[in-house]
Amino acid sequence: MPAGAAQTAGDRLLLSRAYDAIELSERTSSPRFLGFLNEHELSFLKANISPKRDVSYFGGYPDAVRLMMGAGAEEYSFPITALEFSYKQEFDLRHRDFLGALMALGLRRDTLGDILCEPGRAVVFVRDDVAEYVLSQVDKIGRVGVKVGYADLTALPVPDDVEEQVFTLSSLRLDAFVAAATGLSREKAARLIKSELVTVDHVIKTDVSAQLYEGATVTIRKYGKFVLSASLGLSRKGRLRVSVKRFR
Repeated sequence: MPAGAAQTAGDRLLLSRAYDAIELSERTSSPRFLGFLNEHELSFLKANISPKRDVSYFGGYPDAVRLMMGAGAEEYSFPITALEFSYKQEFDLRHRDFLGALMALGLRRDTLGDILCEPGRAVVFVRDDVAEYVLSQVDKIGRVGVKVGYADLTALPVPDDVEEQVFTLSSLRLDAFVAAATGLSREKAARLIKSELVTVDHVIKTDVSAQLYEGATVTIRKYGKFVLSASLGLSRKGRLRVSVKRFR
């Protein structure tokens, strides 16, 4: 979110909490943290916290989506535990099943990070102070029996809801990207954008010529979420090739 964008009461409270953590860290020379943040919250903090402040973000592994904010913190000091849930592969458990079961325990959303699922196994990143509670309380997800223990971070599940794609674009304009993502014409893509059905980094964009960049998250209503992860250079015809993660 651009620094000049309108702020909600929730945004202002989050920013106040972040600066409280930063100032406490500076006074005590010890790290302070905010719990797991969603993508809007992360985008907002990154746009509104001075780059001069000692702030970093980490979610337990390099490609995490839900991240904690740490003030004066190194990666090893973030209070994150990875728990592994194992179950019979014949059962099809998904992200929503684990999230629903854990929230039903009374856990707040900011205590839960990424949930990575594959057949027969899931790894859930949680805040340290709720890990023992989860270990002691969970033996089922829905009606499926599970075993819960500490996860091996060297062998994380590969989520089956993320697809790597390569788009070939005339430019990094938003309408060109939306057209490639949806398979629509540029004209129809522009209509989606002007109808406020497209967000970039969780902020509605109506400017069809807005320029994208590596790391931008584009969400298109009814089509899904796309992350422009890397530039791959030019094709033989001089068009841009970009690597995109598509979340189904």
